[in-house]
Amino acid sequence: MDPKVREIMEKVKATAMTAAEAAGKAADVASKKAGELLEVTKLNLQVFDLNTEIEIAFKEIGRNVYLTHTGADVDPQVIEEKISAIDEKYARIAEIKKDLASKKRTVVCPNCGKECEKDDIFCRICGTSL
Repeated sequence: MDPKVREIMEKVKATAMTAAEAAGKAADVASKKAGELLEVTKLNLQVFDLNTEIEIAFKEIGRNVYLTHTGADVDPQVIEEKISAIDEKYARIAEIKKDLASKKRTVVCPNCGKECEKDDIFCRICGTSL
């Protein structure tokens, strides 16, 4: 084989290998991002479900208060249990939101409210120390 053709073929082979490595790395990054997105989505759905359960509990408490107003006999312990359940759900939501915040790659500037990268020392917009 002609040495020039061989040289071109070697360069093509090297370029193809480099491209394959880059594609593999890109696939790994995409897979990791998809996993992170899935995890964040699951946490957001948990918050949504907990908020729905809280709204249902509020309605049940309101119904019991109204029944008390109409003279029906309502056990006050039922209302206390619902209030305790609501408090627990709000605490769980706070935990989930804290977990979500730790997964974010950005922080919010306390001065101007713009999002900055987590690694930034100063806000890119107003210069406030982060």
